[in-house]
Amino acid sequence: MYIFDNVLPRDSKSAVWALQIFLLAEAEKLVGVKAIDKEIFQPTFEKEGPFIRNRVQSDGAWAVLSDNAGGYWPTALYELAHETIHLLNPIVGYTNYLEEGIAVAFSVDLSKNETTHPMSPNDKYYQRALKLVQLLPDGVYESARSIRNKFGSLGNAEPVGLKELFPTLKTEIAEELCTEFNFT
Repeated sequence: MYIFDNVLPRDSKSAVWALQIFLLAEAEKLVGVKAIDKEIFQPTFEKEGPFIRNRVQSDGAWAVLSDNAGGYWPTALYELAHETIHLLNPIVGYTNYLEEGIAVAFSVDLSKNETTHPMSPNDKYYQRALKLVQLLPDGVYESARSIRNKFGSLGNAEPVGLKELFPTLKTEIAEELCTEFNFT
């Protein structure tokens, strides 16, 4: 179990940064290292979170967590774990079902393993993304690592390349994994 600070997340930048470093190390162990040309910056809290915000210079990004996460460590871990997957290869705009599914799997697993209050998504789109990545033949994380090695990032994956990596993966699943994830 992760040992959380006694101070609320919104009141302890250093503890939130320590959590970010921990989650980045866990993500890199499972799916490979972050892009070397991108830096990860201090997470922040906003009413509209969670999401990632890219710097204007396009040299990095940071997680913007919800106000709820600012008041409860298990929520902070859950949201920050999800956003950490996006921070490995931050982009502007929407990514695909593949990257969202890996982010959901990572946040669910870390929430279950590192807190006493495991969380999972209620949103049907996130649930679908999770279900899709669970169909990857080599398991969620080993498959994600292979995909990142082939394409450079999860967001760059293409159906034909997924079929090359995983010949038993159904074509329609490969196509859906590469579809833009935009809640519509």
